[in-house]
Amino acid sequence: MMTLAKTAVAPQTEYMVITTCGRHFGRHAEDMDVLFRDLHFDGYKAKEVHPMTEYQAEIEAKEQQELEMHEFRIELERELKESA
Repeated sequence: MMTLAKTAVAPQTEYMVITTCGRHFGRHAEDMDVLFRDLHFDGYKAKEVHPMTEYQAEIEAKEQQELEMHEFRIELERELKESA
């Protein structure tokens, strides 16, 4: 009787990769070493690598800052028009 061995699957992390040629894409890997090895195998050289959760938090913070600046400009223009 043949039994299959249970193997533990390493958890994968999703990364945002920006390459030296300007490509942006998400890639799953067990860790950074595996990610860089896979990128090298595929012919890419990473310029920046961030865990996807970190990258998304950074994008959300930038979007919030842009929204606040837009609201500030609208309020400033309204005040300038009222004072004129």
